[in-house]
Amino acid sequence: MGTKIELPSEKPLRNWLIISSLTAFSTGTLFMLLLTTPLVVFEGNFVSGSVAIAWYDLRNYGEPVYHPGLSSIPFLSIPAFCASSFSILVSCLVVYKVWKRNTVSHVLVEMLIGALEVCVIFIGVFFSLRLDVIHATSAIPTEVGGVNSAGHLVISGSIRRETFPSILIGQFYPLVILGVLLSTIALILGHEIAKFIPNRAEKNR
Repeated sequence: MGTKIELPSEKPLRNWLIISSLTAFSTGTLFMLLLTTPLVVFEGNFVSGSVAIAWYDLRNYGEPVYHPGLSSIPFLSIPAFCASSFSILVSCLVVYKVWKRNTVSHVLVEMLIGALEVCVIFIGVFFSLRLDVIHATSAIPTEVGGVNSAGHLVISGSIRRETFPSILIGQFYPLVILGVLLSTIALILGHEIAKFIPNRAEKNR
């Protein structure tokens, strides 16, 4: 699987590979949690349930509610699922190679750098998916009333609230900091690879 890179313990490349792998694994896991954790919760009798990016479960007095907009969002989240799974898988492979065999292929390292860069791109995708959820749920009525021959009809409504993951995604600065962190680690790792390979080639002459 590409050219094998030996990893002596004194080389900083080994440390950067571990740091990058842990960062990619943590980011991929965080993305998985943000995809599956409810962003909006409805509490009450009129509408109850939870809405996440990848799924939703809403009920009106116990009866399931179908929402066309919310039903389409899980399909939009498929690329994010693929990117998160890719980051987790590649980071686990790199850590295994580094710790068990002290060698890792050049292609695998490039895949790790790619995983970090893809995570930066999907930060914006998560922000967009969260907006889709918020816009769709904001159009769901939480109370109903009316007037008939018997007088004014009042039905107890429901409360709509955003969860902490939704607030976290909606914050601009944490996303920027995460993007800068991932980009910096990918840049340093790429620099270490470019610096290490010529030195290894000279030693093999």
